[in-house]
Amino acid sequence: MEALATITPESLALTHSKILDPSLSQTNRGPRSREELFQLIDVHTPYYALQDVHVLKDNIVAAKVIAESPLGFEQSPITMAEACRHLAILGSVACATINPNQSKHYYLAHKGTYKRVSNEKFAIGKPLTVLAECVSFDKRLAKAKACLIDAENKLICGIDVSFHVIPQAMFNRLFAHAYRDYLPALTSPYSRKNTLYDLKLYDTGATASLGEIKEQDCSGHFPNHPALPVAVLMGALHDLCIAFVQHATRSMQNGLIADGCTLLADNLALAGDIVSLEVRLEARSSAYFKLRALAKTDAGKTVGDITTIINTSYR
Repeated sequence: MEALATITPESLALTHSKILDPSLSQTNRGPRSREELFQLIDVHTPYYALQDVHVLKDNIVAAKVIAESPLGFEQSPITMAEACRHLAILGSVACATINPNQSKHYYLAHKGTYKRVSNEKFAIGKPLTVLAECVSFDKRLAKAKACLIDAENKLICGIDVSFHVIPQAMFNRLFAHAYRDYLPALTSPYSRKNTLYDLKLYDTGATASLGEIKEQDCSGHFPNHPALPVAVLMGALHDLCIAFVQHATRSMQNGLIADGCTLLADNLALAGDIVSLEVRLEARSSAYFKLRALAKTDAGKTVGDITTIINTSYR
């Protein structure tokens, strides 16, 4: 099966090794509270769920997280989409720490790649370590790499991601039409799967709908401008991919792994939009499926575009 143009296990291993670098203990800038970080980045609780955030160096940060989304049919300890959620958020924190303008900016993930490094079954419910490094930053674009590590310091997966960097005042002007006076929910909507409505399965693909995006579906992303998180949209698209794989293989067993995934997200799905999903089979072997999945609003705007390789050999 043709590999995706994505980050390599070697590059993730290099990022992973930095958490063991003894020099970081000398340059450690210490913990950052949520209150401090919420003055710099766009997301809020409950979408933001990082714990014990520490700035290890100017452009390197670490945190803890506990997976909350149901695994469904994916391999433990965390779904691809939730891993991308926490990795991207910490990536934005890493970028925010070196932003010369220490005021609130919106870090909109618009392009990224994901790689699962290990096929092991990891323990569920234990804290995981997230490590992120800002690798480049200019006035309007930032890039980060991040990896996820288990309690025994084993590398699980990682991403690289590009962010559009938008000052708060500019974001407010650009998305004035999306303003809503609401507060984030106290309970997290991210502890459940998205419902796939009107699911249809075919020999070469599948379609479904997320229905109308509600404010509560976007809680904490973003305050007063609710937009469906890219990682949540990835999760819905990936769930549709898995439904198609199960249909194609006539199997409902657990243990499916997203070996790699690429993402493009040039637009936001805002509260009130109706989002439809489509999956197309691009290639298939005895153990792998290569799938392209798109998400579009009822106005025809593409809000998510992923290509993923699903490994079925570890079920």
